[in-house]
Amino acid sequence: MTIIHPIAATASDIALALTDNDLSGFSVSPNWTFFPFMSLVSNIVGGLWALGIFVVTAAWIIAAFSWVVSKAIHNSTMQQYSGIVFVWIALGMMLLGSAMAIVKFASTQALF
Repeated sequence: MTIIHPIAATASDIALALTDNDLSGFSVSPNWTFFPFMSLVSNIVGGLWALGIFVVTAAWIIAAFSWVVSKAIHNSTMQQYSGIVFVWIALGMMLLGSAMAIVKFASTQALF
C-alpha cells in the first residue's frame, strides 16, 4: 500500500494539471505591510538611494571641474581621464536616477 503525503499529492496534481488558461486565476502580489519592519527597510533603501545620488552628483561635478582645468592647463592625459570619468559618471547617474523605473519594469514582466 502506497501512502502519499497530502501536500506532495496536491503539488504534483497542480503541476501536472495546470495549463496556460489555468494560470489566469493565480495572483500573487507583494504585501508591503506583512512584516512590521518593512517601513524601516523602505526608509533605509530610500536613504541609501538619495545618498548615492548626492555622492555621484558630487563626483560628477569634480570630474567636470577636472576636465575644465585640464583643458585650461593643456594637460592631455588629465583631460582624457577626466573626460572618460565624466561620461561614465553621467551614465551611472542615469541608471541611478531611473533605478525605480528599471526595477518596476523588470518586476512587472510576465514570465509565463
